[in-house]
Amino acid sequence: MKIVLAALNAKYVHSNLAVYDLEAYTKEQLKRGQLGEDYPEIVVREYTINHNLNSILQSLYEERATVIAFSCYIWNVHEILTIAKELHKVTPETRIWLGGPEVSYDSKRILEKNPCIEGIVRGEGEETFYELVKCWSLLNGLMKDRWNRKNSDTENLDDPGNKDFVYVDVAGITYRNHRNLICENTMRPLMNLSDVPFVYQDLARFKNKILYYETSRGCPFSCSYCLSSIDKSVRFRDMEIVKKELQFFLDNKVQQVKFIDRTFNCKREHSLAIWRYITEHDNGVTNFHFEVSADLIGEEELELFETMRPGLIQLEIGLQSTNPETIKEIRRSMNIEKIKENMIAIRGFENIHQHLDLIAGLPYEDFDTFMKSFNEAYEMRPNQLQLGFLKVLKGSYMEEQIHEYELQYQDFQPYEVLSTKWLSYDEVLCLKLVEEMVEVYYNSDQFEHVLAYLVPLFETPYKFYEALGDYYKGHDLFGIGFKREARYEVLRQFCVDWFGKCERYEMRIEKNGTNMNHGQQFSEDIFISLLTYDYYLRENAKSRPSWVPTEPIEKTQYHNFFKNGGTEEVRLDSDCYDSKVAARIMHIEPVVREATGFIVSGTEDEELADVFAKECEVVYCLFDYDNRNPLSKDASVRLLSHL
Repeated sequence: MKIVLAALNAKYVHSNLAVYDLEAYTKEQLKRGQLGEDYPEIVVREYTINHNLNSILQSLYEERATVIAFSCYIWNVHEILTIAKELHKVTPETRIWLGGPEVSYDSKRILEKNPCIEGIVRGEGEETFYELVKCWSLLNGLMKDRWNRKNSDTENLDDPGNKDFVYVDVAGITYRNHRNLICENTMRPLMNLSDVPFVYQDLARFKNKILYYETSRGCPFSCSYCLSSIDKSVRFRDMEIVKKELQFFLDNKVQQVKFIDRTFNCKREHSLAIWRYITEHDNGVTNFHFEVSADLIGEEELELFETMRPGLIQLEIGLQSTNPETIKEIRRSMNIEKIKENMIAIRGFENIHQHLDLIAGLPYEDFDTFMKSFNEAYEMRPNQLQLGFLKVLKGSYMEEQIHEYELQYQDFQPYEVLSTKWLSYDEVLCLKLVEEMVEVYYNSDQFEHVLAYLVPLFETPYKFYEALGDYYKGHDLFGIGFKREARYEVLRQFCVDWFGKCERYEMRIEKNGTNMNHGQQFSEDIFISLLTYDYYLRENAKSRPSWVPTEPIEKTQYHNFFKNGGTEEVRLDSDCYDSKVAARIMHIEPVVREATGFIVSGTEDEELADVFAKECEVVYCLFDYDNRNPLSKDASVRLLSHL
């Protein structure tokens, strides 16, 4: 008998920890049961939602499996139900089962709508799946003789009614009996997380994949939009087991491990022990990703974070909103000022990537309060700011309140909000424009310095991204596959349109005073210098960008700099110095002196820039592409007053 655990991931680099957990736990339990020849074959098959569905159908059909069990999430359930329906047509004898968060909380409805599905595993699956494998083995005849010897009065197992008999005591399932009636068994008690086997013994199975790892299940918080709030009894994996498994990742120099613990630092003793361990045993390669509550981070954690290798960890922080009414209604508990304080402190360490989440469409969050949430989140200076939209998950408290909130959302996955009592669909569409602009210009981390100059010229950060989004929409620029340089050119054209016509800009200054732009007025020289600086910071381009048509440095002067091994100010020559190699891996770009403050703000070069600003009209930036920032991948930069 063959059982296939099938997963449809969002991307190729993802892997599905759930199906590997089911496989590992069941195989371990079956071996302990000493089934001998009765041992069924259990295999994992992973695809992506971008695969051709016909190819997935063909692949699963050719498995000739007795049972195919799909792992269902919000991003793949539509594709899975489509495949299941077609699979049932070509191999009706195959038992099709589902499991996962997307089907656990309305399993009866899913079975009613999809007669091709025999049953659904609800909630935690390891122990349930193991018991089902024994049931399927029995129904398939692999254990028929053994069962008959123990239960001599049992009816012929070939009777279809025996499916009901073997399933009746399996906790945690909803299934279709032989009369096509839907039966729902009791929920299964939660298991000991330390009993789940480690799935990564054979890393060849996960080549070029992100590895997902969990040390806890459940969440102590009760956020109304999240399914994790249903299971409030947080369970932790034994720390000695965790340390051995962390060492395995470190010894094998795995590129990235993403912890899927819902609130990793909800138990301080647990999170600190793990952070200390990976810091003390750092291999210089592996990156660990954690979802945390930033306001729970204390001084001890901050002191430890400051010592970490750049890129050792990254933090994902769920802010969602800063509106007090919204926070109360969605049952969150957090100290926003503490979150801001900790995030700014961590940003100052320059060694940890921080990702901050906002959710549009929450109760009591209207357009104005969301703009305020956005601006306050922006001030926290995350490396990435994710502007997401509410997803109404089956089984969540949010779903229970759809009438109270006048919540309209998509009937198809990912069940995204369309409008609420407080937010119209027109306003949602405006936020979509801002989301796209933030993703392109802020989250790409390729426009850091020019944004630091431009954003304060607007009333608020939100107003800047709103204006930029309106420009894209007005010029039909959405949906175009831009090359990197073209994004810079569009930003330049936007500034020409916004500032260059001057009448609108001067009227805004006159109306609002200088507070809206901190006393600054737009300078094309500063803007072009910073735009060019950001471009070369990431890319050793061989040709000049379109917005700087002329060579600012004479070729002879440029080549002499490298031939002479730099200047007295910056020496490049060493025992192994090669001027031709240096010229190839470095680039020199001048910026106007007024731009240097935006380049070196908060760095060791800030005082040097002040000196240059008094003495030089132009400051030269030497980009070294052989020495990059491990977090941002930016080239290292040294400032020169002359060549």
